[in-house]
Amino acid sequence: MALSIDTISDVHTYGLDVKSREIYLHGYVANCDEDPGVDYRMASIFIKNIRILDLVNNDPIFIHMHSVGGEWNDGMAMYDAISLTKSYVTIIAYGQAESMSSIILQSADNRIMMPNAYFMSHFGTSEFSGNYLDIQNVAKFDAVCNETMLDIYTSACLSGKYFKEHYNLLDEDKVRNFLKRKLKNGDWYLNAHESVYYGLSDCVLATRKYPSIDSLK
Repeated sequence: MALSIDTISDVHTYGLDVKSREIYLHGYVANCDEDPGVDYRMASIFIKNIRILDLVNNDPIFIHMHSVGGEWNDGMAMYDAISLTKSYVTIIAYGQAESMSSIILQSADNRIMMPNAYFMSHFGTSEFSGNYLDIQNVAKFDAVCNETMLDIYTSACLSGKYFKEHYNLLDEDKVRNFLKRKLKNGDWYLNAHESVYYGLSDCVLATRKYPSIDSLK
């Protein structure tokens, strides 16, 4: 398929290909050596892009995500935007689905991992200085965010093969308690196939079900 100069420019400038209904989700160039990850710039551009595609029509949308994670509020803005999209959404995770990007992944109708991508989840961290009462309030809010994260992961894992194999009577409390134990030990890493096994993604690309990106469409 021949691409026009305008299409190539839109992809590199805005991360959007309207014709193929594809969004490229990644950190943006900042004045630092490290990837800024999920932040207000990524969220602002992404929300505009997905709304544009959803307003054009309700054909499937494909999101190519390469993100190290990042800010909770910006990530949840993107999570909500995807969840409320009328179009069927597929996210393809490149490199990693970790921290906030692992949560964003759960908002898609179809969650695809690249063969060499990994999945990582953990309890959130915060850096805050201020008076005693403000710090207490921040800690309470962080606890609420962690519970929301557990809600999202638990809902996803209920369909995971691991839990169906290990629990005769499967319910949300058992899955949630399992996840709490895992995350209390620190960062929880899974390879692409393990993430499917636990229900945190749907399939790995380059396997029999999905041999290529074109097979997703």
